[in-house]
Amino acid sequence: MLNKLYFYIVSVFFRIFCRIKVTGAENIPEGSAIICSNHTSMLDPLVLAIAMFRKRRFMTRFMAKAELSRIPVLSFLIKPLVVFVDRGKSDRAAIIDTINLLRNGKRIIIFPEGTRVNSNELSRAQTGVALMAVKSGAPIVPAYLTAGKKNLLRFPKLRVVFGEAYHAEKEEGLSTSRAYRKIADDLMERIFSLKDD
Repeated sequence: MLNKLYFYIVSVFFRIFCRIKVTGAENIPEGSAIICSNHTSMLDPLVLAIAMFRKRRFMTRFMAKAELSRIPVLSFLIKPLVVFVDRGKSDRAAIIDTINLLRNGKRIIIFPEGTRVNSNELSRAQTGVALMAVKSGAPIVPAYLTAGKKNLLRFPKLRVVFGEAYHAEKEEGLSTSRAYRKIADDLMERIFSLKDD
């Protein structure tokens, strides 16, 4: 209920300042799912969550950098919606928390690149998302957001495309690290294949 209230308020604000066109929301499962998107702007998490909210695919949690938990007011506001992760190391606790959320039927938004990336840069996904998908059994939903910084003062038109959900599986004959790397690379290909949809 609290999640819906938060995103109703934020959705009204965004409706004033920009237009968000959503395609493929029907690809988001009713149960658990890992929503994975490209990431070029600080506003991307909200844009993606609002796109899901408007199509009645209510978001439950984000994965976000631990630095945000040290900002007093912001931390208080977003804590119910976020799994904080320390990007400087393998954050086992955050990974376990996320896997448990997924096993309990929750959805989570993850930016697999691990940080904002210039829209002209080639980047790789972190393999943690592959680990969580395999261990939880939750489907992955690739998503593509309009790339580049998003200035609400310019009343931008933004686009969100959700691709088909799929289950990631480790390829037989590969070591665990190589199997997870292959899953992560495949995920980024799926995300950017949605760019022209």
